[in-house]
Amino acid sequence: MKKRLGLLLSFCLAGCAMQPTDSAVITKENTMPSGCLCYRTIPDFNFREPLAETAPVSDAFFAQTAFLGDSRAVGVYDYEVFPQAEVLASIGLSINQWQIKKVIGEGKEKQTVWEALQARSFQRLVLIVGYNELGWDYSSVFKQKLSDLIDHLRQLQPEAVLLLQKIYPCSAKGYAAEKDVTPQKIDEYNVIFEELAEEKQIYLLDPSPLLIDENNELRAELTDDGVHLNTAGFAIYKEYMKTHVEDRENHEKMECPDRSSAHDDGLSEPGRGQPQPQRGGSYESAESESGS
Repeated sequence: MKKRLGLLLSFCLAGCAMQPTDSAVITKENTMPSGCLCYRTIPDFNFREPLAETAPVSDAFFAQTAFLGDSRAVGVYDYEVFPQAEVLASIGLSINQWQIKKVIGEGKEKQTVWEALQARSFQRLVLIVGYNELGWDYSSVFKQKLSDLIDHLRQLQPEAVLLLQKIYPCSAKGYAAEKDVTPQKIDEYNVIFEELAEEKQIYLLDPSPLLIDENNELRAELTDDGVHLNTAGFAIYKEYMKTHVEDRENHEKMECPDRSSAHDDGLSEPGRGQPQPQRGGSYESAESESGS
């Protein structure tokens, strides 16, 4: 039995060695379940491009989805866009507060976003972030913080598919009210999203084309305050989300047939010995926030 397993593992390792090593087609170490020896190649998929239109799914598809983020994510709850989904978000929440600010739940039972994610597993995580960080002095700081956050999410929810939503514009009214928010800054952050999506191999969402006018601004009839979607806006957003879903084959992982035997053979485990993000820590905030 052990000899047959050794041959199987050798074949597995040899197959991995023959695969291209370009990061665009090999899954990252922190996406692999503990004990896996091989990297699984994925189809040629351009993660820099937002998900293309797909056949519509039912509302039930979102029963194992969590929307994470700031007040633009809160709207998914307030307008009951997907009642089956979980919304772990709060007005004014920035990404460096997910571990320290208890905003999820009610009263004494409030939790941080990280604590809520530790309590339940999800199949899909939709990140609606970036707006509150547009006022930060350095976009490089935002990129590093978001990169760390994605890595930590994969530690907490290793089986979940991650989807990163690009920042949709404000209306003219919204830009006038938000001194730190400009079209140029939104474009700059959305490029960061594209870079991280490719690096981390997570899916991009971009509902903006359905929400903007000829001036590339949020259509006035889809918002009341110029920043957040209203009932009409979320009706369009809901249809977008139902018709832009990921192909799960693009992120499937290869697992070894027998993890314990693989370790007995003295084969190293990817990521073993590497420092891991700590749970329950805090990201120190050194930047100002827009407060969305």
